Amino acid sequence: MAVDVLLINPPDQKSKYKKYLNIRIPPLGILYIAAVLEQNGISVEVMDCAADDSVYRDIEEKIAEREPFLIGITATTPLIDEALLSAEAVRRVSKSSIVLGGPHATFMYNDILRENSAIDLIIKGEGEYTFLELYQALKNGTDLSMVQGLVFRSGGEIIENGDRPRIQDLNALPYPARHLLPKENYRIFDVNMPIATMICSRGCPMQCSFCASSALHGKKIRKRSPRNVVDEIRHIQETLGISMIAFMDDTFTLMPGWVQEFCKLLIEESLDIEWGCTARVDRIDSDLIRLMKKAGCETLFIGVESGEQDILDIVRKGTRIEQIRTVFDTAYDIGMRTIASIAIGLPGETKETAKKSVSFVKSIRASYALFSVATPYPGTEYYRDVLESGEFLEDWSRFDLFSPIVETMSLTLDEIRNLQRRAYREFYLRPIYILRTLAKEGRPFFHTMKVLISP
Repeated sequence: MAVDVLLINPPDQKSKYKKYLNIRIPPLGILYIAAVLEQNGISVEVMDCAADDSVYRDIEEKIAEREPFLIGITATTPLIDEALLSAEAVRRVSKSSIVLGGPHATFMYNDILRENSAIDLIIKGEGEYTFLELYQALKNGTDLSMVQGLVFRSGGEIIENGDRPRIQDLNALPYPARHLLPKENYRIFDVNMPIATMICSRGCPMQCSFCASSALHGKKIRKRSPRNVVDEIRHIQETLGISMIAFMDDTFTLMPGWVQEFCKLLIEESLDIEWGCTARVDRIDSDLIRLMKKAGCETLFIGVESGEQDILDIVRKGTRIEQIRTVFDTAYDIGMRTIASIAIGLPGETKETAKKSVSFVKSIRASYALFSVATPYPGTEYYRDVLESGEFLEDWSRFDLFSPIVETMSLTLDEIRNLQRRAYREFYLRPIYILRTLAKEGRPFFHTMKVLISP
């Protein structure tokens, strides 16, 4: 039976986080698009190749079976090659229009359309209503130049329509169409821990030079109401039976007053959930951490970035070493799990500063640490600076947070990679740390340890 739209999250066989930690989370972006399409009477299916380990042959078979009128593929920078190969797989068996969306497509649309004949159209920025209007225009044979946020080919030329205004009332969006995907596909670790993802905001006013969030969603933060978010949590519990939530906001705690209201609602309504979120250390204090813990928050993911204040200042992180230490101390004291994210190889990095970052993360007693390599993603100031330097090869397959992309004034690419390997071993292979974490985390901790043997 034919379907109007098929949305594809491309295969992902290289993610080390997926390989070692078995982190598989639902693709919220295309699930929001699917929900808007369904709301408007359009039949839609979602194929999450990354979660169900589908390959390109599976895509061909799905297309041949379902004969969709329009195919949408999401494209992040690490998986842009896989997204383009997915488009080629579609094209081998179908003449239907193929549209690409997502962060990489938003920032690199000209290059993509110029170099990849399988891609017909690109959606820039937030895709829910652009995709809906694109479908309607194609179905009705109307002028594509009227669809805001769309880039397409016409007569051998690339036509870029005006940008679509960002969605101001996020409460008006339907909940993501989670019913289109089997909940069993999504979990963290190889244990029975099904998980749902949610997002409460879009936009970020921060100035971090390595982050593309504000370029994608704007500098003005737009928040859903706490009531709207709590209602969605209840909906997830009732329809999917899931009570573990990962909030995917760039910075969940950006507006502490909002977090307070949200937590109080969770407590008042006795919603028995476990959740985790991202936090900035300058937008959270001890009282808020304790309230979040009372409301079910068990995990804080914090972008520490570096243990050297000068590097934090260079990348305009806007946080202080003392703030980082205070937040981690509080979380440790109340038994909250913390994940510290460090980027090795940021501008100004040396062997000494990298070693200092590892020592710092050990000293703040982080539960886990993720040592990525600094990566200049398209849309960031960091990317623009690297392009201007003229010493940069756009090999997107290396944008995986484990493959060094840019040297610093003091470090070669090999030295950055060796520092990353050393950081993982130095942090995780501490006998006291292993015993303490194994006692608290149990089996999932062994999956984290597999990161240590990555090539």
